[in-house]
Amino acid sequence: MTGVRGGQEAALRRTLERLWSELAGKHSRSDSKTLQSTELALPTSAGPLRLASDSYGLPHLLVPLPKGAQDVEDRRSSGVHLTTRTLLVNDKVVRFLDLECRRTTLTGVFTGLVADICMVLARTESMPERAVPEALEAWRELLGGRPQWTSQRLAGLYGELFVLEHLLAVDAKAANTWTGPTGAAQDFRSHPHAVEVKTTTSPQGRLIHVHGAEQLVRPPTGSLKVVWLRLAVTAPGVADDVPSIVDRCTAAGEPHVILSCLDRLGLPPLSSSEIRMASFSVIDQRLFEVDDNFPSITPTRFSSGVVPAGVSGIEYYVDLDTVPPSDEDLHQAVRRVLGAA
Repeated sequence: MTGVRGGQEAALRRTLERLWSELAGKHSRSDSKTLQSTELALPTSAGPLRLASDSYGLPHLLVPLPKGAQDVEDRRSSGVHLTTRTLLVNDKVVRFLDLECRRTTLTGVFTGLVADICMVLARTESMPERAVPEALEAWRELLGGRPQWTSQRLAGLYGELFVLEHLLAVDAKAANTWTGPTGAAQDFRSHPHAVEVKTTTSPQGRLIHVHGAEQLVRPPTGSLKVVWLRLAVTAPGVADDVPSIVDRCTAAGEPHVILSCLDRLGLPPLSSSEIRMASFSVIDQRLFEVDDNFPSITPTRFSSGVVPAGVSGIEYYVDLDTVPPSDEDLHQAVRRVLGAA
């Protein structure tokens, strides 16, 4: 029986990956609020399950709720959220549990979670408003319920805030372009342009870690720039730190937008010792234009134009010493991204 069930789960995972890949290829990137969805041949008492993909190509599982069931919301995991969403399906209003993957690096883990949920709902009469949260709780530890804010992770956040501060100096409403905390492929999007920030604290080399096949995909009619920063890590209070740059950013732009992004990241209170453990100095910065010659693994590198079904969790490194930097500096680049050049 174990072998039969294992084969069923493997087949289910392949089906999930194929359907999500097809949905991601259909989505209009200009519409960030809608989902592309398809029915999954797995009925429940409230109706069939649906798979969906958002404008960033991230996968969702939609589980129909029975009439009278309470709304559910669970945002404790940084990489997976569970909320209640009402959608129009075949001219009918249907209320769903929306299980949403928020990071490209978790798509493989998320597929396993969804496969588990499907198997549970297929073989029991359990109420989905209980079964889905229970399954998510069981996976909580693996999904990273509370991120650990090491000095390296703080350096990555500082790098994004460093770029955000430059954007806000040009446009006080530029906080709306900070899409990294939402799980988007790139850290900043200002139609039709995008910016990805890569930060290192290593004193040598310019290797960047690329997460997923979408991270270095240029917007169809715009540009993609990589901002690379080398930071020196010093003791608290010696240089700039995350609380200080957050204060400057919230003073320069819409604080509720910025603080909402930080909440999505699960950032502890700015007064906590965890956040004040280190300070940072920018000792080197470079800008790179991602064009056809930029080394990358993207869907267009495959003959079909999409990542093959069954392939997920793509991660790789790019040596920026092999790529000529842009002639623009960061100030010129952010002005161009915001349409102010």
